[in-house]
Amino acid sequence: MRPNLRALALAVSLPFIASTASLSGSAAAATLTIAQPYDPADLFGTLSTNNPSFAILEPLFFNNPLSGKIEPLLAESFDKISETEILIKLRKGVSFTNGEPMNADAVVHSLRVFMDPKIASAYTVYSTGLAGAEKVDDLTVRLRLKHPYPALELMLAQVLVTPPAYWAEVGPKGFGQKPIGTGLFKLTEWVKDDRLVMDKNTGYWGKLPEGIDRLVWKAVPDDTARAAGLTTGEYGLAVNLPVTTAIELERRPDLKLIGVDSYRVFQVVQSSLETHPGPIQDKRVRQALNYAIDKKLIIDNLFFGKGGMLHGQILRKNQLGFDPAIDDYPYDPAKAKALLAEAGYPNGFEVGFKCPSNRYPNDRELCEAIAGMLDKVGVRTKITSLESGEFLRQFIARELAPLGLIGLGVPDDPGFAIAAYRSDYRYSYIKNAELDALIDAGARETDRAKRDAIYKKAMRIMHDEAPIIFLFAGVEFYGTTNKLENFKPSGDQRFYFYNTSLK
Repeated sequence: MRPNLRALALAVSLPFIASTASLSGSAAAATLTIAQPYDPADLFGTLSTNNPSFAILEPLFFNNPLSGKIEPLLAESFDKISETEILIKLRKGVSFTNGEPMNADAVVHSLRVFMDPKIASAYTVYSTGLAGAEKVDDLTVRLRLKHPYPALELMLAQVLVTPPAYWAEVGPKGFGQKPIGTGLFKLTEWVKDDRLVMDKNTGYWGKLPEGIDRLVWKAVPDDTARAAGLTTGEYGLAVNLPVTTAIELERRPDLKLIGVDSYRVFQVVQSSLETHPGPIQDKRVRQALNYAIDKKLIIDNLFFGKGGMLHGQILRKNQLGFDPAIDDYPYDPAKAKALLAEAGYPNGFEVGFKCPSNRYPNDRELCEAIAGMLDKVGVRTKITSLESGEFLRQFIARELAPLGLIGLGVPDDPGFAIAAYRSDYRYSYIKNAELDALIDAGARETDRAKRDAIYKKAMRIMHDEAPIIFLFAGVEFYGTTNKLENFKPSGDQRFYFYNTSLK
């Protein structure tokens, strides 16, 4: 397996070694063209959060990757009146690009949208602790909570503010296709599966990025094409580059390579939901599949060591709730076979394995490597390759089963990370009442030590139940022209253009 993985990885990098062109000229300096793997489903984030929407829509607070702090944006501050009531003070003199005022009415409307799982299902992991919002005056909003909320600031950084009159006119679906916001840019053109064009918001309330009059977001599914376009100057920013490409780009004096330790946890869903009958229902089988995968071999050979072991849990070492007493399932094919035999499958079995195509770097090669390792213990996979839109649809509809490769990333709080496994959450392929109770307890516990203990217990349950094959924590690579300054993505793969310039 080792030589094959290495060959797969090296094959990715060869086309770009000789390319030398770069962004130049005043016209290029005014337009930043961004190559990303796929076109978003919408520009509001009702299906999934996405970076193009953040150029148009703004949140109340901003989790700034440059400072590492949560900073005011459309809100100036908030005051905690009690554990279940806060007052949010809004910035004065801000308007949406259609002329509607950004005021308390707009924020109350936006919070109600944020809290509605039928409209904004992507945000329910954050909004379940909210009880309601009301206007106090034009620049003050009262937010009521169902219980104490330990990740309050980070939650407020997820609330995108939208214009209520326009929303009422076009509805959620219409807004997702033609959003209007207060942000740095406004939508000019969207040619599906090709390009998104945004022009700068000349009426912006704050400082615009220097040298960028226009953003052009290109959907470029092929990893090699994104990297090649960066080297020729066709793109000024390329997202989700494979590690082999990154190694070559690092040698280019006209380009910058940015590596970010990702919050994204790569895993294989092992659905134990009653709607997905079969061998995966048995905990011993799920554990066996964990023993069957050599995670370190995959990291070292397919990702050139650029990835982190998960230690048998979804929380990172620096996160509250990480349990150092838990470690990865070791690579042990004999143990895997023994567990399969114990579960009644001495000769293995055949199972469906759904894999995204060009959603994550090297996702196809990763799926093939996993399938090969499972085959060695008698688990014969039937791989179904899904383009990004269909992959996302199936994932949310809980159809990514019995096995499915995902990379799940959320903002940096253990409560948000584990909430994705609550029985009623749209991403969850596990139903476990004890785990649900711990998720709920951690979401309202403000005592740090008690919250830590809650999540440690939850990690032990997840490790034992093995609802996923624990793979690795990724490293995300971005390539930019040297002319792009002050660009820094965050670990949850979000990036913004505040204080950014294109020289």
